[in-house]
Amino acid sequence: MRVLAYLFVILASTALSLGAALLIGLQFDDAPNGLLIATAFTSPFLVMGPLVIGALAAYWDHRASPESRRYLAWWFTGVVVVDVVAAVLIVLAAFAARAPVWVPGLLIVGTAVLLAVARPLGGLFRRTERPIADDLDRSLPDARAIRGKVRAIGTTFVIAAVLATLGAALLASVGGERGSDLLQSVLIAGQLTFTATAMATIFVTLPLNTALRDAGGRDIGRLRRFAKVVLRGKPIPLDDAEERGAVQYARIVPVTQQFQLAYIGLLYIGIAFQFVSAAIRGELGVLPDFFLAAQVVVLVIVVPLTVRRIQRARTYAEQHGGSAGIASGAAAPLR
Repeated sequence: MRVLAYLFVILASTALSLGAALLIGLQFDDAPNGLLIATAFTSPFLVMGPLVIGALAAYWDHRASPESRRYLAWWFTGVVVVDVVAAVLIVLAAFAARAPVWVPGLLIVGTAVLLAVARPLGGLFRRTERPIADDLDRSLPDARAIRGKVRAIGTTFVIAAVLATLGAALLASVGGERGSDLLQSVLIAGQLTFTATAMATIFVTLPLNTALRDAGGRDIGRLRRFAKVVLRGKPIPLDDAEERGAVQYARIVPVTQQFQLAYIGLLYIGIAFQFVSAAIRGELGVLPDFFLAAQVVVLVIVVPLTVRRIQRARTYAEQHGGSAGIASGAAAPLR
């Protein structure tokens, strides 16, 4: 039932986004280019904004703490502000294009309805989830489970590489490709292989993210407090129950962050294949320069910061694990 509801939300949000974009494209064609571009850029938030609110309500229990309520209220306020800006641009574009009144009215009323139902529907979806286990120690990943995730990623890489190579070879044999065309096929195969493996890395970490959320009692406020204590070394007082949760968090988060580093590496290699392919075709413009700059920032700043936080989490788990009474063998980090 949860899977069907999830698929329905994805399909419905995609259909609504495409419908809004199509309606804007057909009815606002006579609007000035700048205003039309601004409207096209902000219009997806009419659907994606409420979707974010619903997802947050489905994933986190806002009733868990005042901090959680404040955090989700900030998100709701931000989404409303963005949607108001989008609505204003739609009204201006409709006026400039002399579009029928019902077009901006439909878009604005539809957004208001989505905002009104997003949080209640998200809360309803959250209540269908299984309760948090009484003994969270059993949900902590051990070395065997982590090795299984690594094998799954490796298997995905091998399968993707074989399929992509066969596809490139088939294209080369059918089209009689030579030289640069054959190299293009090889580069596309490499891009698909590493991108598919990066997606598999994200997929296998979903249970780990669920375990992290359960360690915080599905309270985003408490989990943010754990992050400050464990990853940033903030001297925030914790009671006994929170101390136990913080240790569980500290045992899981190094594993999730190592998988995150693996995801970044695989994704960047896939993007590198794409850039080389575009360079050979002579299609590189200004946009890849921004992507390259962003990648350098991530590699220089984010990666060392993540490694430092992994070490802090391990140290915290070692120093507080005994007093919290959590088995030391749980969530063994990758070596």
